[in-house]
Amino acid sequence: MVTSVLTLTEVLVHPMRRGDHDLADQYRRILLHADQITTVPVSEGVAEEASRLRARHNLRTPDAIQLATAIRSGASAFLTNDGRLPEFSALNILVLNQLTSSRL
Repeated sequence: MVTSVLTLTEVLVHPMRRGDHDLADQYRRILLHADQITTVPVSEGVAEEASRLRARHNLRTPDAIQLATAIRSGASAFLTNDGRLPEFSALNILVLNQLTSSRL
C-alpha cells in the first residue's frame, strides 16, 4: 500500500485536538514504519500531477495530491471514503462504504 505523507497530516488532527499523544504516536508508527505501507513525500512530480488533476477535474488540493501520489507510484487502485471522486482510466477508485455494504 502506498500513501502520501499528507495522510499523516489528515490522521493526526483528531488525536491532536484531543491531546492524545499516544494515539498520534501510534498513527505515526503505522504510517512511517509499517512494512505494508510506503509513505511517499510530496515531490515535484506529484505536485505537477496534482495540478493537472485539479485543473482537469476541479479536485480539492488534498484529494489531488493523494490521487497523484497513487498514479505516480504505479498503483492500480485508490481506496477512499469519498464517493464523489471522478473515475480515472489509470486508477480504479474503490469507495470503502460501497465495498463494505456490498459484502453485507
